[in-house]
Amino acid sequence: MRYKWLLGLCVLSAVALIAALRWQERSAGARATSPPPPAANAAIAVEVHALAPEAFEVLVPATGTLLARESVELVSELSRRLVQVRAEEGSSVRQGDVLFELDATDLRAELNKVAVQARLAHAQLERTQKLLAEGISNQQELELARARAEQLVAEREVLEVTVSKTLIRAPFSGRLGLRRISEGAWVSPSTVLSTLQDTSSLKLDFTLPERYAGAVRPGGAFRFHVEGQSPTFVGKIAALEPVVDVATRSIRVRGVVDGNDSLLPGSAASVELPLRVERALLAPSIALVPGVDGRRVFLADHGLARSVLVEVGLRAGDRAQLLSGVEAGDQVITSNLLRLREGAPVAVQSPTATSEAVRP
Repeated sequence: MRYKWLLGLCVLSAVALIAALRWQERSAGARATSPPPPAANAAIAVEVHALAPEAFEVLVPATGTLLARESVELVSELSRRLVQVRAEEGSSVRQGDVLFELDATDLRAELNKVAVQARLAHAQLERTQKLLAEGISNQQELELARARAEQLVAEREVLEVTVSKTLIRAPFSGRLGLRRISEGAWVSPSTVLSTLQDTSSLKLDFTLPERYAGAVRPGGAFRFHVEGQSPTFVGKIAALEPVVDVATRSIRVRGVVDGNDSLLPGSAASVELPLRVERALLAPSIALVPGVDGRRVFLADHGLARSVLVEVGLRAGDRAQLLSGVEAGDQVITSNLLRLREGAPVAVQSPTATSEAVRP
């Protein structure tokens, strides 16, 4: 029995020895085939994008509001009773048409009285001139007669202007809104009688971030869509507000749109404004490295990595416009950015060819 136990122990020892020898052989083979550790100053393999001036276009979204070409609330300049409504609500009127008439009976009576007094004063002036020529009157009486005649003429003109204000006319051609008052009501300058809208063309006001201020030009075309309307409408930029809103850091843009029965003033519009830059330096957005002092890019400069601070302009797809810090011909590194540091040796693998203008 003891011999069997010794025999089993010898067999186990032999198996363990064989396993240990095989493990040592495999370890030695792995060490022989593994590559040596890289050297401390080995060049980092990178890909670059060569900067070159090119044209590109980007669509800038915005939200705006449609406005009538001209819009006004019709009110009276006088406090008087409304005696007649001359135009139907919702009708088209022409400039100068009488829309409302106020009571002017007392003003016309006063005007007739002044007209009679003016005729008498003129006759008195003529008599005084004849008497002065005959030596019966004097210069002072003539001047008083002339002043009285001129005063009555001025009073008559004032009354004529007041009477004209009792007729409320259309200041421009357009469509009359809903009437807000009835005949016989007392009106004052604070009473809105109706509204008048000129929709022969429309204005579309919208805002853009201030970074687009230099790319927007009057005359440029844009597209817009109105909620509930299937077609896409077009317009042209008419003018820009020459100041940046300090609260929103945006600029106000006004476009002009042809009149359309389906477009109503006050409607919200979703705008798409294409902005085109003829010569720009574009780099892949992935090459931008954010930092505490702004965005930077790494350049491959004679086999070394060089970090430069850049100013970013418009973005087109996955590329960004670089406004400063770089120039045409620079090679912007686009790979292995996490391993780069200032002055690190780099080896350019495959420069990326500059693509055509981006049209998102």
